[in-house]
Amino acid sequence: MIKYIFDVDGVLCDTGQFIDEEFKWFFENWTKDKTYYLVTGSHKEKTIDQIGPEITDNQHIGFHCMGNSIYPPHGSEVIINEFDFTDKEIDFLKGFYDNSVYDNKPDFETVIEKRKGSYNYSLATRSKDRKLRQHYMEHDSLYSERQNFIIQLNDNCPRLEAYAGGSVSIDICLRGANKSQILDLIDTDTEEIYFFCDQYGEYGIDTPLVERLEWLSRERGHTYKIDNGYKQTWEILKTL
Repeated sequence: MIKYIFDVDGVLCDTGQFIDEEFKWFFENWTKDKTYYLVTGSHKEKTIDQIGPEITDNQHIGFHCMGNSIYPPHGSEVIINEFDFTDKEIDFLKGFYDNSVYDNKPDFETVIEKRKGSYNYSLATRSKDRKLRQHYMEHDSLYSERQNFIIQLNDNCPRLEAYAGGSVSIDICLRGANKSQILDLIDTDTEEIYFFCDQYGEYGIDTPLVERLEWLSRERGHTYKIDNGYKQTWEILKTL
């Protein structure tokens, strides 16, 4: 049986935006006779808000917060790898915030969002305002802020790891509690597995899953890196 794994932001919808209604209709019909999973850094409520319950309710297993919030079929949510920051880790986060030269920083208290088994760190707005998000993306492009954050966190907080998620934020988890862990709950002894993702690179949130999938099933694993949003996903699905 072929299995399909989809990231959400940047793959099924533009990052931080709602799903296109025409594509949603196509995707719902395309997946009717298929086994598919969603894996995202976001919590379930945000995912439902973006792409609708019709898609989230019909997946085989839902993996949210990098796979630390799990929704099995017809079952209750399972949360794993919960943690709180230590004082040293908070000092690091506050220090990085203080040293940022971004000209539109929100209050520090709103920069960190606690999720289930993970945290999201963002100096940009959490709204869907495209102009505000674009403003931070330009800053990040100039200063490589998210990349520097990830490097410094890995050097200063040995029990944690961080990844670039979406286009304006960073997802933080315990070491090893990243998206790759979902393969512990998916039967990889299958015909083929297709993974659609957009953050695949040295610091991307999808990278650990891509690498583990390749290691587990080199001949059966297929990764589609989506660089042009849901429209690219749409065109690929039409060929499968």
